[in-house]
Amino acid sequence: MSLEGLIPTATSIGGGFFIGILLGYFLKKIIKILMFVAGGIFALLLYLQRQQVISVDVEKMEASSTFIFKSVASSFDKITQTGDMATLGIHLQVAFQPDLQSAS
Repeated sequence: MSLEGLIPTATSIGGGFFIGILLGYFLKKIIKILMFVAGGIFALLLYLQRQQVISVDVEKMEASSTFIFKSVASSFDKITQTGDMATLGIHLQVAFQPDLQSAS
């Protein structure tokens, strides 16, 4: 196999790996930012309650946040099951076509 044929094969194999790393990194950062904002809103609500500006039902807030976390966790469980990968439209097959012209 010549160097010209090796470079496209190496980039097609390694490209998905690097895209996955970048996607995971940015997804992690976005989740951290969203959690920071949600924590800030929660702290602001508790501060305003302490100043007696508003009244917050903490039990109701806890119940709703537990429901949200459970629903998000169950959706991730459904996505990561092996049988569901076909329904997501992700192709799990890779095919290599040999260069027949250079063999002759």
